[in-house]
Amino acid sequence: MTLDITAWKIQRRDKPQRGYSGLMDLPTLLSFSLFAFVAAFTPGPNNVMLAASGANFGFRASLPHILGVFAGFMILVVAAGFGLASLFTALPALYDILKIISILFLLYLAWKIANAGRAETRRDDRPLRFWQAAMFQLVNPKGITVIISSVTAYTSSAANLASEVLAIFMVLALVTIGSTCTWTLFGILIGQFLKTETRLRLFNIIMASLLLVSLLPVLLG
Repeated sequence: MTLDITAWKIQRRDKPQRGYSGLMDLPTLLSFSLFAFVAAFTPGPNNVMLAASGANFGFRASLPHILGVFAGFMILVVAAGFGLASLFTALPALYDILKIISILFLLYLAWKIANAGRAETRRDDRPLRFWQAAMFQLVNPKGITVIISSVTAYTSSAANLASEVLAIFMVLALVTIGSTCTWTLFGILIGQFLKTETRLRLFNIIMASLLLVSLLPVLLG
C-alpha cells in the first residue's frame, strides 16, 4: 500500500482550519481508520508469524509475542509523531540500514518457522519472547512504512500535533490488538486441522514462504 503524501498534504492545506481545539475531524478520522484497518489486517511479517505461532504453540503461549508486537509498534507511533518521521526523512540511509537488518532477521525467522515442530515434540522450539517481538518492530518495514505514512498524511500542523497523534495512537492501538489476536486465532483454527506432523510441517513451510513473499515490497522498493 502506497500513499501520495505530497498530493495529500497539498489538498489538506486547501482545507479550512479544523474547529473544536484542533481535534481530528470526523471525515479524516474515518479515512484514517479505514487505512489503519486495511494496513493492520492484511498479511505482513507480524501477522504471518503470529498465525504460525498460534498453530504451533496456541494462544496463551503466543501472548508475549502479541503483547511485544503491540508495545513495540505503539512506542514507534509515539516516537514517529514527535520526530522519528522527520529523522528518516533527513537520514534516508538510516532507513536503508534498518531495511537490510529486517531482511536478514526475516530470513532467519522464515527458517525457524519452516523447521518448527509441535511444542510438545520439539522442546527447543518456542514462540517469540516479548522483547524479541517488540525489538522486531524497530526493523519491521511494513510497520515503519505504515507509521510514517500515518503521521505524515494525517497530521496538519504543529499546533494540532499532540491531539492528532493521540487520535492516530488510539486508532492504531485498536486495530493492532485486533489484528494480532485475529491472526493468532486464525493460526489456532488452522492448527485444528494439522493433527499430523506432515500437515504441520507443510503449513509451516507455507507460512515461511509467505513471510519471504512479504519481503518483496522491501526488496523491490
